[in-house]
Amino acid sequence: MREERRDVVALAALTAAALASRLLFSIDHDEDIDALRFALGVERFDVAELRPHAPYYPVFIAAAKGLALLGAAPRAALALVSAASGAATVAFTALLAHAIAGRRAAAFAGVLALASPFLWLSSEKLLSDMAGAAGTTAALWLCARARRLGCAPEAAPAPAEIAAREARAARSRTCALVLLGLGLGVRLSYFPFALACLAVIARSEGGRLAWLARGRDLATGALAWLVPLVLIATPRDLVATTWVQGLGHFTRWGGTAITVSSPADRLHGVIWGIWANGLGGAWPDAPAARWLGAPILLALLAAAALRVAPVQRAARALRDQPEVWASALAYFVWALLGQNIAHKPRHWLPLVPLLLVALAAGAAALSPALPAPAGAPRGRALRSAAPAALIAALAAQWLADAISLARQHQAPSPAAAIVGFLRDAGAEQRPVLTRDLDRMIQEGAPGRRPVRVRSDDELVRAVEQAGPGGALITSEALSPAARDALAGRGHAISIRFARPRSRYVDALWSDLALLEAIPGGPAVDRALPRSPRGAPSR
Repeated sequence: MREERRDVVALAALTAAALASRLLFSIDHDEDIDALRFALGVERFDVAELRPHAPYYPVFIAAAKGLALLGAAPRAALALVSAASGAATVAFTALLAHAIAGRRAAAFAGVLALASPFLWLSSEKLLSDMAGAAGTTAALWLCARARRLGCAPEAAPAPAEIAAREARAARSRTCALVLLGLGLGVRLSYFPFALACLAVIARSEGGRLAWLARGRDLATGALAWLVPLVLIATPRDLVATTWVQGLGHFTRWGGTAITVSSPADRLHGVIWGIWANGLGGAWPDAPAARWLGAPILLALLAAAALRVAPVQRAARALRDQPEVWASALAYFVWALLGQNIAHKPRHWLPLVPLLLVALAAGAAALSPALPAPAGAPRGRALRSAAPAALIAALAAQWLADAISLARQHQAPSPAAAIVGFLRDAGAEQRPVLTRDLDRMIQEGAPGRRPVRVRSDDELVRAVEQAGPGGALITSEALSPAARDALAGRGHAISIRFARPRSRYVDALWSDLALLEAIPGGPAVDRALPRSPRGAPSR
């Protein structure tokens, strides 16, 4: 009992530290169009006006609206929800590690989750990703807890105790599925976790009735937000907007395997997204200090791999925690094919807590459950302390990296800085040609005249029609082909405003700039920012 009390106190302290650290660097500006639409949705939810965009994230918006009713501004409410979700993710990562690999692994996982630059920075974003990751991690912990309750203890229990343990395990699985159904209203793209857990649980319980009962559990959570959404939104608007957004995501701008079909680009997105972002690993353009932590990270990954390397151990791990393995595999395949991983590593977010649990479990497997007693051989004492020292060293490097990234993140993003520049630069009649920033400019710089261009031909025509004063262009709209076409027509292109920052803070638009195209003048400046290869996805 005393040990359990210490664990509860330690978990509460860990959660409080995580929440305080996330709130310390909170922001109050719209980083991109998705964040703007979330803020607009908190102000006034409207499906037809994309406040927010499909699939509308009703549970996430409802949580922020609840805080707004208590007096928080829309962006402050979103920041509070994300920070609280980040703190919850840290706590559930530790709990998941405890259920899978014990107390020592839980301590390691909690420390790593608290310091993780990726989890920290994701908790600062005014987006639904962190809240969705908190839900999936919590659900997997409930599944792992149910599996642990189902394991027979060393001493033969009484029939009544067996029945009680089975009842508690069943309740944990029910709560997990209801939570996953509710989580679909937070982050619908995390649906593979819900389907994988449903399939594994129903199959393990056996029979058609099990599938019906567990499907009912998942549907209960989903209907809790789907019914109010249908009642609030006009059904016609709901169907039409969802169809347009869904079709666009998969066929034009979503960054899926259809719109970004290069295997090299997608493989780069996997490696860069998981290693350099999710795990804070070393990369040529990453902070130099990561090269100090890279050997430690590789050692812990090797320990995690060795923990399940033999066939017998792998089979046992799969048998002991099938929901975790099935969910991780299902989501990985979905993200690989259906998400914008080539340009947005945040789509790997729900897998990061599982990777931290694997690192913690590998480190715990290298050390005995108890420290070496006094007088033990020096080698044994070192072996006992080495895993904890590796975890502490990696966490220290991650913590310094996370604080640096969070501080950079407090400054306006390149997109937000451009909108602020347009708002403060004074009256100007030149149009602002853009592909993705028109809504941000309309809302943040209402005196300006944004013109959305959908192709290179539209852009060239709009510049030529702008008159002798030329036009302003946001760099994501200017492809190399359009740049060359304007140069051939005698237009000079130069940078009007730019405030780039690390792509580990803004993965897609880190070097976004505001350009100007003026008739006549020198040749095109080849140092202009490159147009990104893909458009944002939800």
